Amino acid sequence: MINAVSAEIISGFVVDSDTGNRLSQVNLLIIDSEIGTTTNIDGQFTLNGPFQYPLKIEISHIGYKTHIELIDEPINGKIQIQLDRQSIQMEELVVTATRTKKLHSDVPIATEVIDRKDIENSGARNIADLLSQRSGVSLQTSVEGGSVLNILGMDSRYILILIDGQPITGRFNNRVSLDQIITDRVKKIEIVKGPSSSLYGSEAMGGVINIITYNDKYSQSINLSARYSDTENKIRNNGIGNGSNNISVNVVQPLRNTILGFNYNQNAIVNDQSIELIEIDQIHKKSIGSYIIWNLSEHQNVNFNMQSYGQTEKGESKLMNTHTDITRNNFSLSHKVWNFEQTLTSNNYSRNYVQKRPLGKLEKDDLTSEKFLKYEVLYNKKIGTNVISTGLEIYRANYQSDRIKSGKQDIINRSLFGQYDIDIIDKMNAIIGVRLDDYSDYKSVVSPRIGLMYRYKENWKFRTAWSQGFRAPSFMERFIDWNHIQFNYTVIGNPDLKPERSTGITLGAEYTNTNKYQMSLIFYHTQFENLINDFTLKPGLLSYQNIEKATFSGIELISQWQISEQWNSRFGINWINNRDGDNKIIPNTMPLSINGTGSYNNPRNFINVSINTKWVAPYRPQEYDAQKGVFIFAEQKLKGYALITVRSTLKIYDYLQLSLGVENAGNYTNSRFGPFIGRAAYLELSTQLEQGK
Repeated sequence: MINAVSAEIISGFVVDSDTGNRLSQVNLLIIDSEIGTTTNIDGQFTLNGPFQYPLKIEISHIGYKTHIELIDEPINGKIQIQLDRQSIQMEELVVTATRTKKLHSDVPIATEVIDRKDIENSGARNIADLLSQRSGVSLQTSVEGGSVLNILGMDSRYILILIDGQPITGRFNNRVSLDQIITDRVKKIEIVKGPSSSLYGSEAMGGVINIITYNDKYSQSINLSARYSDTENKIRNNGIGNGSNNISVNVVQPLRNTILGFNYNQNAIVNDQSIELIEIDQIHKKSIGSYIIWNLSEHQNVNFNMQSYGQTEKGESKLMNTHTDITRNNFSLSHKVWNFEQTLTSNNYSRNYVQKRPLGKLEKDDLTSEKFLKYEVLYNKKIGTNVISTGLEIYRANYQSDRIKSGKQDIINRSLFGQYDIDIIDKMNAIIGVRLDDYSDYKSVVSPRIGLMYRYKENWKFRTAWSQGFRAPSFMERFIDWNHIQFNYTVIGNPDLKPERSTGITLGAEYTNTNKYQMSLIFYHTQFENLINDFTLKPGLLSYQNIEKATFSGIELISQWQISEQWNSRFGINWINNRDGDNKIIPNTMPLSINGTGSYNNPRNFINVSINTKWVAPYRPQEYDAQKGVFIFAEQKLKGYALITVRSTLKIYDYLQLSLGVENAGNYTNSRFGPFIGRAAYLELSTQLEQGK
C-alpha cells in the first residue's frame, strides 16, 4: 500500500520488478474514473486530479502482469510502481480466430500474434516489412509498386486482410498496399493460419490477417517521422538509382467520452533514369485517415473510421510509357451495446491504367473499379464458461472494367453464421462453427469448422482443426478481355469457371518454458477442388481453368528464445509441398524457407538493434515465354537467396530518436522474378511530441 502526492497530482515511475529498469508505454487508469495516462520513454507518468481517496490504479503493460495499486491518502514525492513479468506466452486477448475475446493460449485455431513488443523489436517501418519477417509469410515487392502476399503457400486471393476487423478491398493482380500502413499506429497483428470461411466467407480460404490499431482512450500522443533512403538496383548495374522518402503523422487525442485519431503517410520512390526492363520508374503514395470513438456509456460505444489511399505510378521505356492512378477509400460505422454489434462498411477502389507510345500515341486507357457495401450484425452470448456467437452479413459488390466486354457485374451475398465455444473438460476446449452463404451467381454454400485444444500438464498444448472453405471466381477471372501491348499477349476470362472448394486440417503442438523459451510445430494439409489457375489456350492467348484436384500441405516450426532482459531471438522453418491432381508441383511454390531474427532492446537507454534474415531455397518458377507465347516452367531453378535487413534506433534527445537501417543488405535482385529492389539504406528522424493526459 502506498500513499499519494497531493490532491491534484500523482506522479512517479513504473519499473521492472526484476531488473529495476524503467518501462515506457505502460497504461495507468484510475478505476471508476476517466483519468488515465501512459508512461513516457523514461518510464515516468503524471496523473492530474482532483482525486477522491482511496484510489485504485490499474497498471498494465504488454509482457507484464496487470497490477492494482491502492492509494489511501495524499503524500509528498514521487512513487515507484513495480510490474512482474508474464510468461513468454503472455495472456494476450485475441479476437480474430473466434470473433470473441479469448486468451491466445486458449484458442484452438492456429493463430500467431505479433504484439507491440515484437513490432518495436523488429524495427519495421510498415506492415509489409513486418510481415515479410514472419515464418510462413512471404511478401514480394517490386519497383512496380505492388506486393504479392503469400501465407503457407497460398497467395493473396485466399488471404483476407482486415484493419480493425474490416476488410481491405481492391486487390488488383493479387497486390496489396500494406506498405502504406505505418507500424506507429498498430497495436498488434493477429494471423489466423488455415481455412476460416466459416466466420469470414469467400476470401478467407487460406487464412486471415487482422491489423489492430490503437484506440486506447487513455493514450494521448502526437507522432511525427521522416525517412529518406537510397536504393541500389543491380538491374542497371550503375549503383544508386531509387531515391525514396517517407513522411508520416499519427495523432491520438482522448477527450472525456470520445477518442479522436488522425493519421497521414506519404511515400515516394523515384528512379534517376528509366529502367528498360520494368514499366515503373516513379511511385507516389499517400494515405490519410481519421477515426472517432464515442463512448456513450460503459457498455455502449459508436466507432467511425475513414481511410483513403492513393497511388500514382509512372514509367518510361523505349517501347512504352505508362501512367497508373490507384485510389481506395474505406469507411466504416459501428455501434456496440453490451454483446450486440452492428457495422456498416463501404469500400471504393479504382485503377486507371494508360499506355502511350514514346511519341505520344495512345494505346490503352482503361479503368477498373470496385464498389463494396456491407452490413453485418454480430451477437455473442456467454453461458457459464461457454460462448455462443451468431451473425448476419449482407453485402453488395459492383465491378466495372474497360478490360471486360460486358463492362460491369453486380454481386449480392447473404450470409448466416454461428459458432459454439465450449469447454468439454477441464483441459479441453472446442469450437464448432458453420456458415451459410447465398450468392446471386452461384448455389448456396455451407462452410463448417471444428477446432480442439488440449492442455497437457503445464507446458504443453495440442491443437487440431478441420474446416471447409470456398472462393467464388473473381470478376476478372470470369470476364477479362485485355491485350498487353508491351509484352504482346492477350488474357481472356472463362465465364464457366466453378467456385473453388477446400477441405483443410491442421495439427499443432506448442511447448512453453516460462519466461525463457517457446516452440510451436504446425502441420497443415488442404485439399482443393476446382482450383483456379491460368493456362495457355494458344500462343499469345491466356485464360483461366479449374484444376479438378490440388493439394497444399506443409510443416511450420517456430521458436522464440528470451535470452535475457535485452536480448530476444526468433527462428522459423517452413516447408511447403503444393501439387496438382497429377502430382505435379504447383507453379511458383517456394518449397523451403528459413527465417531468423535477433534483437537487442534497452528501453532505459532507448537503444534498439535488430537483424532479420530470410533464406529461400532453390525452386523452379513459372514464366511467360514471349517468343512461344506460352507459360512455362523456367529451364533452371531460381537459385536460393537470402534477404537480410539490419535496423537500429537510438534516442538522441528527449522525445527525438534517430533510426538507421539497411534493407536487403546482400543486394539480392533478379531481373525476372522478385524481389526486384536492391540494397536500400535509410535514415529516419521521429518524435513523440506529446504523451499523457
